[in-house]
Amino acid sequence: MDLEEAKEFKERCTQCAAVSWGLTDEGKYYCTSCHNVTERSKEVINTGAIPNTKIQAINRGLKRKRKLERGWDWYVCEGFQHILYQQAEALKTLGVGPELKNEVLHNFWKRYLQKSKQAYCKNPVCRRKVTVLEDNQSHSDWDSEPELLSDFSCPSFVESGTESQPDGLAQKPFPISKASQSETASICSGSLDGVEYSLRKEKGIVKMTVPRTLAFCYLSLLWQRETVTLSDLLRFVEEGHIPYINAFQHFPEEMKLYGRDKGIFAIESWPTYEDIYKKMIEIAKFLDLPRFPDITEDCYLHPNILCMKYLMEVNLPDEMNDLTCQVVKMTGVGEVDFLTFDPIAKMAKTVKYDVQAVAVIVVVLKLLFLLDDNLEWSLSNTAEKYNENNKEDKPWFDFRKWYQVMKKSIDEKKQEWEEARAKYLWKSEKPLYHSSIDRAVAFKRREMVVDLQKQFSTLVDSTPAVGRKKPSSFQFNWAEGDAARTCFHGHSLQGILKNKGQSLTTKNSLYWLSTQKFCRRFSDFIKRKRKGRRPGQ
Repeated sequence: MDLEEAKEFKERCTQCAAVSWGLTDEGKYYCTSCHNVTERSKEVINTGAIPNTKIQAINRGLKRKRKLERGWDWYVCEGFQHILYQQAEALKTLGVGPELKNEVLHNFWKRYLQKSKQAYCKNPVCRRKVTVLEDNQSHSDWDSEPELLSDFSCPSFVESGTESQPDGLAQKPFPISKASQSETASICSGSLDGVEYSLRKEKGIVKMTVPRTLAFCYLSLLWQRETVTLSDLLRFVEEGHIPYINAFQHFPEEMKLYGRDKGIFAIESWPTYEDIYKKMIEIAKFLDLPRFPDITEDCYLHPNILCMKYLMEVNLPDEMNDLTCQVVKMTGVGEVDFLTFDPIAKMAKTVKYDVQAVAVIVVVLKLLFLLDDNLEWSLSNTAEKYNENNKEDKPWFDFRKWYQVMKKSIDEKKQEWEEARAKYLWKSEKPLYHSSIDRAVAFKRREMVVDLQKQFSTLVDSTPAVGRKKPSSFQFNWAEGDAARTCFHGHSLQGILKNKGQSLTTKNSLYWLSTQKFCRRFSDFIKRKRKGRRPGQ
């Protein structure tokens, strides 16, 4: 770059109106203020002094540079495939088995491409004139490059519901072309079909979005019966352990993303439980998936196990686990047919396993304490007096003290959560721009923003930023002997239960359901619920 030779160029920059030019290695004028490159170039009058080998070397370098700037030919579905690959890798890092990525999620995605007619069919929506790569039958090609789809055999449900096709058409993968972008590529998007995809509205086709990548992940977790609930998955996303917000910045440098691609891959809100839950059922029905593996008593998602986990999480006595198991048995919510997801059933729905377990715990608390803002405090007074007079014995569970400890812990956790959301940087490290013409300006602005953020953080807070916390299934840690955070796991329910014959029953004989009348017996409540009537009607 030579600023002296560019002084003779006196035109104003079309971007910033400045008159300050330099010369690129190609001999084109660029603005030193905003780095805008013009189409005007300085003519070389005499090249006799430049060796021919040097000119050839410069030309080779420029070709490589142009090829990198123009990028690969890629389609929108390949962008989503790359996001799924990154999410599967993140789940593997969190301890999920490798089968989820190499077999389950891979085959779900392959079936989606076939059902949406984007690949593995006679007339795919996206046609390409590229050489088909040879298949590797020995292992999943997710392990080599995320943008390739392998052709190893799928489970039996992949063939069900799909039309029979010749081997040469149905089983050919859908590879990425690493050639430079074709001249027919749209100038409005980095992907070849970004504009068409954003306008596509085909009836009966579930259009892929970034939130639906989480639905695919949860479907795979549910098929594998992994120890991750939907609420855990969303929490890991928000903590940054699973790519979601700005997931496109992990795309290879050659996959240029701009214009309409921004509206497809850029996410500006956190995923919600209900939205991902509905999308998961929608995708399962679209793929015509068969009945999922049975949720039995030894599975993590069974309410008996989840209730045990949540009782530890919310610092409740261990003795309550027997009561939650009884409620699960009486209500029938632990039956295999009730818990197992069947997308092809008439009423395709799955259980919100984590929500159901919490609901069972709430029912047990109402059976023990009624929770009418009266009985629970009366029983707390009794437990408090007993604990003061019998300090050597096993303490009785004090509901008031438990409420105070939990409220303080939850308020602290909520404050941390709100501060983390307020400090979250929504801008991606990879700048987004509307067209390839704006690329230089977008990168320049991004550099300025990063510099300003560094300077501001230095002035405001000199302490180093806290690193990302390690993922955990538990959000609270209740240690024995911590005076500030009393652990209630070993406390007794003796002050709440009474002997009746050879068994124990609750001192509270009522059950309060919202604004309805009290139920005299819990069995009456269950019978009325099963008949579709509310207590008191």
